[in-house]
Amino acid sequence: MSWRHWIIDIRDGQVIAPIDIPSFAWDMSISDFGFQTTDKGAGKADESSLTVPWTALDAHTPSGRDSLLDSRRRGILTCWVRDLHDPEDMGVPIMWGKIGSREDTLLDTTFSLESPMAILQSRYAIRDGAFKDGTSTDTISFDSLSYRGICSELGRIATDAKQGGGLPIDWTYLGEAGAHQRTNYQAWNVQNLAVSQLITNIANSKGGPDVAFRPYWSDPSHARVRFLAGSDADVYLDMDHLPITLSSYAGAGSLEGLAIYYQEGYQRWYGTGAGQDESTITAYWEQMAEVTHTQDPPILREAVFGDTDADNLALLKEHLSGVATAGRLMQMTGSIDFNDSDARGMPIHPCGSFWPGERVDLDVAGFSTLPDGRYELRLMEMIGDQTSKAMCKFDVLDAPFQ
Repeated sequence: MSWRHWIIDIRDGQVIAPIDIPSFAWDMSISDFGFQTTDKGAGKADESSLTVPWTALDAHTPSGRDSLLDSRRRGILTCWVRDLHDPEDMGVPIMWGKIGSREDTLLDTTFSLESPMAILQSRYAIRDGAFKDGTSTDTISFDSLSYRGICSELGRIATDAKQGGGLPIDWTYLGEAGAHQRTNYQAWNVQNLAVSQLITNIANSKGGPDVAFRPYWSDPSHARVRFLAGSDADVYLDMDHLPITLSSYAGAGSLEGLAIYYQEGYQRWYGTGAGQDESTITAYWEQMAEVTHTQDPPILREAVFGDTDADNLALLKEHLSGVATAGRLMQMTGSIDFNDSDARGMPIHPCGSFWPGERVDLDVAGFSTLPDGRYELRLMEMIGDQTSKAMCKFDVLDAPFQ
């Protein structure tokens, strides 16, 4: 099992030709999730350093080669296939993106792909005809929609509703009812209306959902992309799936190279919000028990958190309490091989059978500094290349020894 790539028309998703790409890297996550993260963000689905020999193209003139990989018109669909020798196996779509700026040499070309969110960095929540010479007073507002419904409406305005703006993206939740509103998308404020940023802002809101873009075959000759997001009731994506099970047993198991990273906690946090000088809103959080009342206490550590959008004390306290941590934290990483098989020769966890955001039960035994047992985790990121292996990062959790 391995990778198969297709050149596609980025406007409608039509397959143009297969292409052999011997070297590339990819990185897929559901949100920001590091030790110091204060905003969840919208995650990523990036494919980079794609190197294509000119001999891999079915084109024999300069204009023909340029046309097949024209960054204004073409994209790449990357799929995971079970049998590269089976021409009927189109593969499971994993990554989709527009060809970015190329670096051409005599023998080959190298480029990265622009993900849907990267494309939306240059699309704005402005209705065609609403931005004029002179003044532009048009305002886009949404009322009584879900968060993902608002994101879908913004996506539609940025793509299908614009002349020449269509992309093969399904804005899945158009019109979905909810309790949220947005009333301040004003045309004159265009510099702050990039749709990628507006979707990210919603993901970062209190109760904001996970968001993701995942490609699929709409028919044997077209690939499309679904916009997916958590609901207002359950902001996490794919949590309704049964957890996949991985294992790490003293260097063996389906998760290879288990590593654990630690961060010390901070017992006292100073928060600042909106305002200037003496009028700046401030908030305070502390949890001092372990440094004042325990035997063999750790040293005191203090941290600062700033949120200039917090314009009242209650909001600042809410945000501060969401990021403040006192205890010791840890994060697990390890790699999986999509080609690992069971006793029947069937793949255990083939690529495309699970995605960042899903739950993972990790069974650990024999690790030097971790008690044996099952750890309930959430897969946050996968990083891979042209091989069958991917490095997995899991969510941050409390360390067992405080």
